[in-house]
Amino acid sequence: MKKITKTLFLFLLTFLCILPVNAKEKVNLYLFWGDGCPHCAMEKEYLETLEKEFPNLTITKYEVWYNEENKSFLNKIATETNNSFTGVPVTIIGQTIIKGFGTTTEQEIRRAVSYYSENKHHDIVSEIKSGTYEGVEEIPDTKFQKEEKKLDEKTTTKLPIIGEINYKNYDLLTAIPILGVLTALSFLSIFLTIIYSLLLNQKEKKEKILLSLAYIIIISITHIINTNLNISLLNGLGRLIILLLTIFFIINFVRKTKPSNKLENILLIIFFLAVGLVIPTTNLNILNTLISLEEINALYQIVINISYVISFIIPIILLLFIIYKVEKIVPKKIKLVLNTILLIINIFVINFI
Repeated sequence: MKKITKTLFLFLLTFLCILPVNAKEKVNLYLFWGDGCPHCAMEKEYLETLEKEFPNLTITKYEVWYNEENKSFLNKIATETNNSFTGVPVTIIGQTIIKGFGTTTEQEIRRAVSYYSENKHHDIVSEIKSGTYEGVEEIPDTKFQKEEKKLDEKTTTKLPIIGEINYKNYDLLTAIPILGVLTALSFLSIFLTIIYSLLLNQKEKKEKILLSLAYIIIISITHIINTNLNISLLNGLGRLIILLLTIFFIINFVRKTKPSNKLENILLIIFFLAVGLVIPTTNLNILNTLISLEEINALYQIVINISYVISFIIPIILLLFIIYKVEKIVPKKIKLVLNTILLIINIFVINFI
């Protein structure tokens, strides 16, 4: 009886081990390319790595510059799908058509392959070839396009002069430094950093350096935690704390009084925490969205977050260094005026943003 039980257990275990886990849908990718086209050559090289990543992916290539039959087939696809192809490469996956190739389309191709690997879909190239194509309007497979639009909302920012930037098609190595620098140069970060520097104008050099390091560490940690918590109330609370502490320091500056070192350090730590709360979380949210699009392990995610922190810390350090050098030659009265102006900006930010 024991032998039978053991045999059945081993059989069941073996059966469970060979069961398919998360079976992938078969995905066909069609590349229409031209012999001598440099962008086509780049895409062909990229598709080789993509093919290794997705074993369920089959790539079919059609050369259309010198092969009249393939050229006619591409024209037929253009007519059937109400499209216009003015150049190559043209990549078709499911019913998704991607024109051209570069860093902006590379990630889109990968997302399309990933999406269709998880979802049943129509293969419009195969359907057009076999004569069974019914038209995009009649095929209820528009979820990928809808997902792309939702993704656009999460990964697009508007910048003055430059306009909109959509990071969804950027690789992480490109996106991280851009997002980090934009965080550092955001309006709140800049003027709060200036306030901080002015508040410490009476400190010794060594103490300034130590407080600067503390400042950077605290705001970095607070910024990341605040982004993950995503509680809008914390942003308003941070601005209120900054306003009250700025008033407190300015009053003491005018009266030429100074709180005890212990109290001042406590207040500055609170001030730094508040700065971390009000730094815009948009850029880190975008980075987290980009991370979610990749199959990245936890350790690599930590490395990415550290890289992001470093990329916005470096501009802040440079800014602090410049301010430290400049403030030595700025008279105290001008510092008071600057503090007052910054206080007014604080009030404006709290009331209207």
